[in-house]
Amino acid sequence: MSRKVPEAICVFGARFMLAQVQHLESQIDGVQMGKDIEYVHQMRVASRRLRNGMDLFRECLPGKKSKAWLDDVRNITHALGNARDMDIQIAELNRLYTDDLDPKYKPGYARLLLRLKQSRTKAQKKINKTLFTLGKDGTLSDLAESFSKQIGDSEAPSLYDPSLFEKAGDSILAELNEFLSYQPFVYAPENMDKLHAMRIAGKHLRYTMEIFAPIYEGSLDPFVILMKNLQTILGEIHDNDVWINWLPKFIEKEQQRVEDYFGSTGPLVRLLPGLNHLIEDRQQAREKAYQTFLLTWDSIAVENAWQALKTVIRVPLKVEEAVQEQAEEQDSDLAENLPSPDQFPIE
Repeated sequence: MSRKVPEAICVFGARFMLAQVQHLESQIDGVQMGKDIEYVHQMRVASRRLRNGMDLFRECLPGKKSKAWLDDVRNITHALGNARDMDIQIAELNRLYTDDLDPKYKPGYARLLLRLKQSRTKAQKKINKTLFTLGKDGTLSDLAESFSKQIGDSEAPSLYDPSLFEKAGDSILAELNEFLSYQPFVYAPENMDKLHAMRIAGKHLRYTMEIFAPIYEGSLDPFVILMKNLQTILGEIHDNDVWINWLPKFIEKEQQRVEDYFGSTGPLVRLLPGLNHLIEDRQQAREKAYQTFLLTWDSIAVENAWQALKTVIRVPLKVEEAVQEQAEEQDSDLAENLPSPDQFPIE
């Protein structure tokens, strides 16, 4: 732990990160069984929150070990992310593949669903291998031990400790500025990479607000909800962008598979109507999500939400209450006891 970092910050950070390690560990068995996709989702979120915390409080971590720890956590996030993306795609195809779907589209949908399930099986093997390495390296147990030592027998730090308040405000403001740096691309729907980067920046902002939310006594809650809504919409845009960009490549690869197996591409004909229909469906869904994003963004601008957030993070509620209570007590003492001036410290 760096001596330059106030203890209140490191203890606060350690408490948060320890909770993420424990939540991550609690999902391992369910993830390894691979029967319920919610375990993958929960573990992935916990790993992301842990990485966000490790970045925010990196000065509190032992320098020699923290990079290796972060690499291990990043590896599990990536392995889980690949599987999670396929889980979402499979769920979406299952939703679209109904009795009402035109029969001519069903062969294409069915073939795509088959390939996704095959890929998901391979992704599960990657997850299990990564989790095995994580356990072999003892990363989670080392993290838990390190965070527990930082916490020690200390009580929870004061939520209006000046150093913690400053850390919270600076961290949230930095993430907000990073998120808002993508504003020029809001009205550029064709710029998929920038909109995706904006989504990631928004996720970091949301996680950072959630970490420091206890300091603000609920006043950050509306902004957390706002960011969650924006993330959901931007996520829909990104998911559809993935479909739109990936499906033509899938068709090319499947064409090669068919040709290698049958000696011609003839059998591909029965798959193309469904695959092309899905591309069109995802393009329409993408446009709908983007229009929803614009409406939401414009309403945020009207409400001046970002300036409101900057105002909130300047003075957390507990600090205001503590200062007000202290002022009232001093006024009461002054009225009753008329103390001498030297009883009031200058600083």
